[in-house]
Amino acid sequence: MFRREEVSKLIKKCNDFGAGGVSVAIGELADGLQIDLDKVPKKYAGLDGTELAISESQERMAVVVAPSDVEQFLAYAKEENLEATEVAVVTEDPRLVLEWRGKEVVNISRAFLDTNGAHQETDVEVEMPCESDNYLDKISTPAVARMVEAGDMKGAWEAELEDLNVCSQKGLVEMFDGSIGAGSVFMPYGGKYQLTETQSMVAKVPVQNGKTDTVTMMSYGFDPYLSSWSPYHGAAYAVTESVARIVAAGGDYKKIRFTFQEYFRRMTEDPKRWSQPFAALLGAYAAQMGFGLPSIGGKDSMSGTFNDIDVPPTLVSFAVDVAKLQDVITPELKKAGNKLVWLRAPKDQYDLPDYAAIMDQYEKLHNDMQAGKVVSAYALDRHGIAAAVSKMAFGNGLGAVMDDGLTIDDLFAKEYGSIIAEVPADKVSELGITYTVIGEVTDNAAIEYKDVKIALEEAVSAWEETLE
Repeated sequence: MFRREEVSKLIKKCNDFGAGGVSVAIGELADGLQIDLDKVPKKYAGLDGTELAISESQERMAVVVAPSDVEQFLAYAKEENLEATEVAVVTEDPRLVLEWRGKEVVNISRAFLDTNGAHQETDVEVEMPCESDNYLDKISTPAVARMVEAGDMKGAWEAELEDLNVCSQKGLVEMFDGSIGAGSVFMPYGGKYQLTETQSMVAKVPVQNGKTDTVTMMSYGFDPYLSSWSPYHGAAYAVTESVARIVAAGGDYKKIRFTFQEYFRRMTEDPKRWSQPFAALLGAYAAQMGFGLPSIGGKDSMSGTFNDIDVPPTLVSFAVDVAKLQDVITPELKKAGNKLVWLRAPKDQYDLPDYAAIMDQYEKLHNDMQAGKVVSAYALDRHGIAAAVSKMAFGNGLGAVMDDGLTIDDLFAKEYGSIIAEVPADKVSELGITYTVIGEVTDNAAIEYKDVKIALEEAVSAWEETLE
């Protein structure tokens, strides 16, 4: 309905309903409002004035239209078989007034509401991460670490693919239709075998008439294990990882905006309990300042405690961008003979992203992509090169021969913000990025590293058997 031009022109302001219900969704629309709670459509009978005012209401919208347009707007809603009801009036007096059964149950000055309530302060004691137990120096997957220690490289590679955080989730993913609206640029899994998982959502902007080549992009970044060791590092790398995935899909990092989803343990008067959200928000703020990109939305909760069980400190970064259809790069390997190059995200002495250096590399990579020098790309995460190259290979059934110069640490190390790119052999020397050639794409369906050879069929089997 909102996409109809004649409808959208009537709407002066709108808001979606959520946890705050009527008092928030309607209460935010104007300085002065008189709301009749008796007119609010109810799913259940028997709600009193307070419940009507603050009950959570999903899948509803509140809109402001001119008095002369009310009947027309209601008629449009009826055409769409939607229930619409006039429940409030904008007033000159800057007060929020709610009436129920003929009586005022709320009458509050907008000036008071704008203060956000009573001023509150608390003490915070920040807990520093343990340097001797640096999570960033460890192999993420315990089974992989054991295989490496035993000298079983093939076992380590397959153990990485079997890990619950790496393995195929295709059955779960395909429970949700990724093609609704016919705007999807690529599906959740790519390649002719649809086995290379994509790291971002890319869809055309919906238009009423004609065609468009404008697309929206969205990605996320978060590692609960890193955040448990250091909420500051976890938030900084959540932002960086979300940016890297947009860049790997062909997006321009300079256009990105963020929204953060936060979830922390319940707070008390203990200053140490506040350490996690305080450190995480500082880390996310530092990343925003480092990239020069803002977060324009988000949602938070501090109710993540049940008895003595707390959720991991959680700050998930979602990055959104706008691009052109022709800019989009997909992650599956494309052609035998192409080279695999590693763009490594620089760090500072505190194991934090070197934002200026990373931005320089992302800008150059975007230029290389625009010039047609990159045909596929994959943003690395805590599982490193081994998992990334494997997933890139699965989609089109191509293999890869990894460079002997790569160390075991290189293959399994955490590389938030780093990107693997597939580049035609004759284009490698033309790249603007700082890179290391780490392998070559082959038409032999196997992944090879030194004397280890893993048939792609075996690798896919290891990847699928955990959940599929």
